[in-house]
Amino acid sequence: MSVSTFQSLPTPSSTPPPELDKYIIDESPCFEKRRQQPPIPRLQLYSQFFLLVQKYLKELDGRDKSIKIIQYAFKILLHHGLVNPKKWSSMVSSFSMTRKILRLGLAIGPTRKLLLEPTPSLWNSCVLVNEIGNTVADDIYCLYKLGVVNGKFGKRAEVISMYCWFLGIMHDLHENYQSLQQLKANNKPDQQEKIFMTQISLSKLMMDGIFCACDIWSPSFANGVQAWSGFFSGALSGYKLWRKCASSSSSSSS
Repeated sequence: MSVSTFQSLPTPSSTPPPELDKYIIDESPCFEKRRQQPPIPRLQLYSQFFLLVQKYLKELDGRDKSIKIIQYAFKILLHHGLVNPKKWSSMVSSFSMTRKILRLGLAIGPTRKLLLEPTPSLWNSCVLVNEIGNTVADDIYCLYKLGVVNGKFGKRAEVISMYCWFLGIMHDLHENYQSLQQLKANNKPDQQEKIFMTQISLSKLMMDGIFCACDIWSPSFANGVQAWSGFFSGALSGYKLWRKCASSSSSSSS
């Protein structure tokens, strides 16, 4: 090969140096605070659940219904001989007494309504007076169980409380049934939730009516029927309150 031919060949270009960016792993200093990872959705769900439980138990009705469900669940077990009576009977009676103490002073609500209503009708006044009689008699019976009131007075208060409660249940059943009929007559899609909750209220009131009827007439099968009706009444009323707390929590968060 001649010198002229060698000189005519193209000069090869040099290989460019490697880019430093490819070898830099992390440009941030080691002391820089890392970004917080978003919370896991499952943990958020647990947090919302416990917050709802806390809100439910803050309510007086929430504590009352929770104790009632446990109380009558054990009454069912005791009635069917599934647990030891010597071990669990005292707990059931203690739960019953606890619920009576929690409900002390509830007569203030209907008394205030009766006093503040400007022109109350005769029917509404009778309903409120019946509710006042029921709650006051309940309080007297509770004081009798605590040993504050004598036995004769306490037992009379128990009878008055039973009959006033039964009359109140009958009135509430009638009112809820009328409301259910009106809601079904309107047949609006946005009222399905109200229809469902009214049906829950009717079922709960029927359980209360069965329980109270056993108190008044004392049939031979009263123990078993009251155990089951008391449990379902507590479960239904607890479910209603749970839905109420859940809806208020969702509306406040939004």
